[in-house]
Amino acid sequence: MLPALGFYEGLFIAAAIVFNLLIAGIFIANWRKKPNAVRTLGVVWLLLALPLGAVFIHYLLIGVQSWVMAAFGLVFLYMLVELVLDYVLQYEFRSQWRTHIPYIILEYLALFSLIAIAIWIDSGWGWVVGASFWILLGCLIYLYAGRRRHRAG
Repeated sequence: MLPALGFYEGLFIAAAIVFNLLIAGIFIANWRKKPNAVRTLGVVWLLLALPLGAVFIHYLLIGVQSWVMAAFGLVFLYMLVELVLDYVLQYEFRSQWRTHIPYIILEYLALFSLIAIAIWIDSGWGWVVGASFWILLGCLIYLYAGRRRHRAG
C-alpha cells in the first residue's frame, strides 16, 4: 500500500500523473486528427503550471535540495517552450529535425525530472508517476506506428 502524502507532495504527484496522461491524450487526439481536442488538452496541460508552481514555491520557502529546484526548472522551461512555440508564435517546429530534436531532449529531461522528484518524495509514488510515463510512451509509439502505417498504405 502506498503511503499517505502531505498536501504539497500529493498535489505534485497528482499533477505529475495528470501531466503525463494529458500528453498521452494529446498524442492520441493528434493520431485521430482531432485538432480541437489537441488544443483543449494542451491548454489544460499548460494549466498544470499552477499546481506545480504552488509546490515549487512551497519547496522554495522550506529550502529543499537544489537539484529538486533545478528539476522543477526543467519542467517549467519545457512548459514555457511549449507555450511560446505552440500557442504564442504558433510555429511548426516539429516538422524540422533541427528544432524538433532539442525540443524532444528538453521534453524528456522534463519528464524524467517529474519522475525523479516523485521518487524523492516517495519511491512507491515514484513508480506510479513512472507508470504514467510508460503510458505516455505507449501512446507515442501508437501515434508513430499509425503514421507509418498511414504512409505505407
